[in-house]
Amino acid sequence: MVAKKDTRCLLLKTAQRLLGHQPSGQEETRWRLLQAAAEVFAEVGYHAATTREICKRAEVNLASIHYYYGDKAELYREVFRLPFLSECNVFATLDIAQVSLPEALHSFYSWLFPPVAEEDPMQKLFMRLHAREEAEPSGVLGDAMVQAFRPNHDKVQALLCREFGLKKPDVEVDRLTFAVIGLATVYFHNRTAVNNFAPHLIDGQKSREAMAQRLVGYAEALIEAEIKRRATAGRAKI
Repeated sequence: MVAKKDTRCLLLKTAQRLLGHQPSGQEETRWRLLQAAAEVFAEVGYHAATTREICKRAEVNLASIHYYYGDKAELYREVFRLPFLSECNVFATLDIAQVSLPEALHSFYSWLFPPVAEEDPMQKLFMRLHAREEAEPSGVLGDAMVQAFRPNHDKVQALLCREFGLKKPDVEVDRLTFAVIGLATVYFHNRTAVNNFAPHLIDGQKSREAMAQRLVGYAEALIEAEIKRRATAGRAKI
């Protein structure tokens, strides 16, 4: 019971920071629904979750989900968008023109491998949600995750364009963007394999901190290789 109370308080504090004011009655209801839905979906999965149980846990009437989100599927998609809110993702708010390459990369990878994941109840919920979605695909997410991740993808592209002195990405930037992002996301898309082959890689605070640091180094090496490749290609044209 204590854990649920703590996670609910955490999410409402996030709402307050995002809104810039104390949530109104309707705003609080929306966030309470998101919190309750995150808990229920993580516990029993999308198909077994009932709107009745979600509303009961959120302490709202049964019509609330339809009023605020339309249906259970959209509520599920909205829950999966939560980690992409700027409050949860410092990388999304970075000024690319001002931050150094290692700082930007570390911010990105630290968002994906937060060192406090085991202590943060919301991170625990998100990890459980993703693990359950991987094991029991809901079939309702569609491109919700892709669209939610798009600002991060665009920011990585902007960072690479800055490093290469480009005004807009070319095909090689497109390739490298997926490579830099893929260094980290492979651990999420293949979580079952990681848990079976090498669970120590992202298990515990020190492991996640080390992972973020190593990924920065790997990404810098890829970027440096592309800089050299472009320089060599440029000289060959002269």
